[in-house]
Amino acid sequence: MELLALLLIPLVAGSILLVARPAAATARGLAFTSTLLTLAVVLWLWYNWTGDAVTVLSRDWVPAWGLRLSFGYSGIGLLMLVLTGVLYPFIIATGYKQPVGDASLVNALLLYCQAALFGVFMVQNAILFYIFFETSLIPIFFLLLRWGGEHKRAITVRFFLYTLMGGLALLFSIAYTTLQAPGHSADFSALAAANIPLATQKWLFWTMFLAFAIKMPVFPFHSWQPETYTMAPTQGTMVLSAIMGKMGIYGIVAFLYPILPEGTAYWQDFVIWLCLIGALYAAVIAFRQENFKRLVAYSSMSHLGLMAAALFTWNAYGISGGLYQTFAHGVLMICLFYIVGMMNLRVGSNRFADMGGLKTRMFRFALMFMLIVGNAISMPLTQSFPGEWLMFNGLWQLNHWMALAGVVLIILGAVYMLYAYQRVLLGPDRDVPIADADDQEHFFLVPLILIIFLVGLFPNLALSLVDGPVQHLLNAIPPLP
Repeated sequence: MELLALLLIPLVAGSILLVARPAAATARGLAFTSTLLTLAVVLWLWYNWTGDAVTVLSRDWVPAWGLRLSFGYSGIGLLMLVLTGVLYPFIIATGYKQPVGDASLVNALLLYCQAALFGVFMVQNAILFYIFFETSLIPIFFLLLRWGGEHKRAITVRFFLYTLMGGLALLFSIAYTTLQAPGHSADFSALAAANIPLATQKWLFWTMFLAFAIKMPVFPFHSWQPETYTMAPTQGTMVLSAIMGKMGIYGIVAFLYPILPEGTAYWQDFVIWLCLIGALYAAVIAFRQENFKRLVAYSSMSHLGLMAAALFTWNAYGISGGLYQTFAHGVLMICLFYIVGMMNLRVGSNRFADMGGLKTRMFRFALMFMLIVGNAISMPLTQSFPGEWLMFNGLWQLNHWMALAGVVLIILGAVYMLYAYQRVLLGPDRDVPIADADDQEHFFLVPLILIIFLVGLFPNLALSLVDGPVQHLLNAIPPLP
């Protein structure tokens, strides 16, 4: 019943907005209320979780195609549901201070996307997974095409083509593995039981991994990301960076590993170095940016590259750290892109050249921004610190040179984030009229900052959801050769 509610609440609320087209204030209020309801549902699921995988529904739908209505979640899926439930009220609330376009239509598209995201993290059938995986892109596609910035059509088409390529590769891999599975079932458990020879897993790995690599994205499948994040309206960028990228992380652990363990073993080192090189590349490019939003976009790519590398270490430290970091990264991206929007409202630009010298006129903003930068550079007591430490340990257990690359990434992350803080606020005072953070902006950022320090002080709030499932995953699959 709770999982059905997670699907129906945003679908019904979005449909009401689409049909009734109420005034902007009413539309935002209805959308915000619906996200609070889904937040209550995911917190209830979290509170009642006993540590075991939960199956809510499992029945045939179109058995000839391997399609079954199979819904449930493990601790990993529950973490993703909590991530979506916690962050979506902030995404909708962004529209109050940084509105874009027709409030009814924008919020309807955002709610439809939320329903599809919930679906991705709760289904236990590969075909249903693919349906929700691709459906989540449709509302974002229209959001970008209608309310994106400069060159929106060309950038949106490139985004569409990249995701289409990944989606078709994923569909092929699902169809192939379903034919090898017992009873031609597409349930995750049946696909994991398919006896796929190593020679096949070697090439099938890339058809499956491609979709998840594009979604995160990781190098060299990243070229759609910086322009798309920069062009998208703030709410669209938040959804893409904070939640949709995590579908790739989730797909690797819940989908790729159990089905193609030997293929994963074969390509493990290559993929880790690919992710680390891409993350290092993004970190260097971030430092060279003159546009605040593009810097945050490249920082997101760098963080996700490190998370993906940690997942492929195939040890408890790396996988648990990477999964834990999905929540920390999501909160961080919501904060940073909101701050980008705040500065854009005040100076009319995302260019660093139009900022700086504002610290004495924006004291409260400067303090909140510094706390968020502390989280971005993984200072102790912030929620990013435990995840970075676990990922570093996972890389160290596998290869000391990989761990060294991870340390360099952390250092570069501190460099470009402190550089961004300097360019936005520090320097000679500028005698320009500019407003400090107001009550609405405090109401938005202070709860996120509290989450940053709450999870930083009590990381087991998130780790308790993934530690058990990760250990079960490692025990269920023979050690990688």
